[in-house]
Amino acid sequence: MKHWTTLILLMSAGGAWAHPGHADGGFANGLLHPLLGLDHWLAMLGLGLWSRAAAVPRRALATVGIALAVGAFAPLTLPAVEPLLAASVLVAGLMGLGAGRLPAAVGLALAAAFSLVHGNAHGHEMAGVSAAAGAICMSMGLMGLGWLAGRQPALRRVAPALVALAGAGMLAIG
Repeated sequence: MKHWTTLILLMSAGGAWAHPGHADGGFANGLLHPLLGLDHWLAMLGLGLWSRAAAVPRRALATVGIALAVGAFAPLTLPAVEPLLAASVLVAGLMGLGAGRLPAAVGLALAAAFSLVHGNAHGHEMAGVSAAAGAICMSMGLMGLGWLAGRQPALRRVAPALVALAGAGMLAIG
C-alpha cells in the first residue's frame, strides 16, 4: 500500500504536471510535449479507459482530437487553465469509474470540453502548427493506449480510481 501512496503523492506534485518550456520546435517536439506533462498523460489515458469501458465507438473519439485542435488554435487563452487541467484528470477518472452509468453522449461532451482546455493550454505553450499537430497526434495515441489498457479487467477497475485520486491531489495542491 505504501508504494501506491508514494506514487499518488509523486503524481500530485505540481512540478510534475506543469511542463512549460517547449515553445520551439516542430512536429517532433509536439509529439514529445504531451509525454512530459502528467496532467496530459492521466487525462488522455483516463479518457481511453473510459471510452473502452463505456463501449464508445472509436469513430466518435475523433471528437476529442477535434476539440484539442480547436483549443490549440483558439485566438484566446482560457482563464484558470491549471485548475481546469487538474479537474479534467479527476473527471476522466470518475468517468472511468462510472462508465456504465454515464451516457456515451454526455461522456463525449465532457471529454470534448476538457480536450478543448488541454488543447488551449498546451497549444499556447508551443509555437507553430506542426508542433501543435504533433501534440494532438500524441494525445490521441495516449488515449488509444488507455483504450487498449482497458481490455484488461483489472486495469479497468483500478486505473480510473488512481487517475481520479491523482486529479484530486492536483486540485488540492494546485
